[in-house]
Amino acid sequence: MTDFSTRFRLIYVPFLWIDLLFITIYSFFHWIFVIELGLPLNEELVHFWLPFTLPWIPIFIWLGPRIKLLILKDKKGNLPFLYRFIAGFAIAIPALIAQDYVETATGRLTVLNDISALNTQSLTKYYELKKHIIDKQHFALYKRVEITGRYSENYEMFIDVACPILPDSLKPGGEVNIGTPLAWLGIEFKRKISNHLDEYKKDDEWKDFDTVTSADFKAKNLDGFVYLDRIGTNARHKAYIKAIGNITQNESLAPIIFEGVNTPFKERNGQKLPWTAGSFLIGAAVWFLMILFPKINRPEVKKAEESTVRSQWEAFFNPLIHFKLPDSIKATAVLIGLNALVFLIMVFAGLGVISFDARDLLSWGADYRPATTNGEWWRLLTSIFLHGGLMHIISNMTGLAFAGLILEPLIESTKYTWAYLVCGLVSSLTSICWHPATISVGASGAIFGLYGVLTALLTTSKADFKSKRPLLIFSLFFIVFNLLVGLTGGVDNAAHIGGLLSGLMIGYLLYFSNAIPDPVKPTKRRKKVKPAGDTDKTSEVGQPKG
Repeated sequence: MTDFSTRFRLIYVPFLWIDLLFITIYSFFHWIFVIELGLPLNEELVHFWLPFTLPWIPIFIWLGPRIKLLILKDKKGNLPFLYRFIAGFAIAIPALIAQDYVETATGRLTVLNDISALNTQSLTKYYELKKHIIDKQHFALYKRVEITGRYSENYEMFIDVACPILPDSLKPGGEVNIGTPLAWLGIEFKRKISNHLDEYKKDDEWKDFDTVTSADFKAKNLDGFVYLDRIGTNARHKAYIKAIGNITQNESLAPIIFEGVNTPFKERNGQKLPWTAGSFLIGAAVWFLMILFPKINRPEVKKAEESTVRSQWEAFFNPLIHFKLPDSIKATAVLIGLNALVFLIMVFAGLGVISFDARDLLSWGADYRPATTNGEWWRLLTSIFLHGGLMHIISNMTGLAFAGLILEPLIESTKYTWAYLVCGLVSSLTSICWHPATISVGASGAIFGLYGVLTALLTTSKADFKSKRPLLIFSLFFIVFNLLVGLTGGVDNAAHIGGLLSGLMIGYLLYFSNAIPDPVKPTKRRKKVKPAGDTDKTSEVGQPKG
């Protein structure tokens, strides 16, 4: 059998099968559970995060062993990881595009003579209304903010407006029966500014945004849509629901919310299907070129010929089943897990992924002086396990992981956990003392406290002398860099400073109370010296001297 046929049969064909099966199976489940059964999953999760992350499972189970059939060598040994990384993208990109196509292609258009006929039949994705009235006088409004960007540098302002869609027999301006299931037309206005602006400039931007939006809304022709799109669970949908709840005093209602579409219905799919097929073919071509040139690893080919599906599953899951965290970082792993668990619960609750609305964070336990000092003191603790979005939790958990790897083995897990919690509480208390009406979330204050503990101990005899200097430089760099970033705006530096100072105090308290052991000093090896005149003495080349 030639090398080419071996590559094609054992590496290329499995990749194609994984790619096709993943796109097909995931799209099928998306259609069944979300589109047909109406499971209210967040659209960002369904359309992006799941199809982006799930392909890595079959890649590591089935494609990973196939990559070992190639002899991949570089100076750092990163080529196998690079091959998996590119394979993951080659599968994820067409899967991402396919989900948009599945939603638009399977959506049915229902023609209604009047909006009053909406409840007489099952709900569909798209609607065409022959007669309708958009009541602009009973509009509902909700304002929200999203902090986005890798370094939280973007401050995005949104004003979401919902207007009742009335039967043609009613005159706009009359009393609207909110108690019945009504349909609403949603319109979103947004503006992006720098998050580094101070609060006064942000307030000025909000006032100007309000003025411009009000003028745009009054001038906007809300009747100019071709058909209506019933939106799913996303940030806009949540905002419209909150807006309607503000005027009905009942957010538990589940009104039907549409957004107007101004293009013909037959154009709804756009170029999604060609883009899906094109990205699939491009990924397949790139993978073909990548496996074409490396040499074949003959011993691994023989193992692959003899392997079964069961052996591949066992090879993947056995390391996971028998994996055991080192005792020295168990507390760090638990804290990271708790933060991640809270974030995932919020995501699956439909609050968002990239960022969460400030009012949602407040309802979930964010630190906020008027609420905290009004008897809800538990917010001092709950706020340190909440995060404002994806980049926020990733950056904080990265900092926590580095702190844990260095500090937890030094002071032991119990003291490390207490230091985290105490510093977090102090940082939350400092935040509400400094900010009269700011919603604050995040573990960064507690993490600053851990770096404060580490910095204090690194200036004492409790740290190993050889590693003391580089660790101290690293800890000081983390503290100074993040405090400087906080000065640019959009970051609660008061919480950071409160956590840092409490951490320094805890570190010196641990030192002076001798609550942690001294570092173990390495013992010096004694050289064995033979007595003078020993006849067994040998020369440097191992030959006896004559």
